[in-house]
Amino acid sequence: MKIAAGCFGCLAIFFLLMMMASGPIVNLIATTDGDVHDVLAPVSAALLYVNSGCCCLSGVLSIVFLAVGLMGGQKGADA
Repeated sequence: MKIAAGCFGCLAIFFLLMMMASGPIVNLIATTDGDVHDVLAPVSAALLYVNSGCCCLSGVLSIVFLAVGLMGGQKGADA
């Protein structure tokens, strides 16, 4: 159970890092000229969507897997 909680904790950190990395990429796309900006506009929209989702996923996964880790510790103490 500890291994699973650790793996999912790494996923939460991954989502947090994706959130932090997508902001500067969106800003870089926003500063490009007209033609390039028109081509990359869907990418920018997708990154903004992912950015808000990663923030929520990171927080939810951290809470859920903290609870999973605590339940695993209690289960081991009872046995």
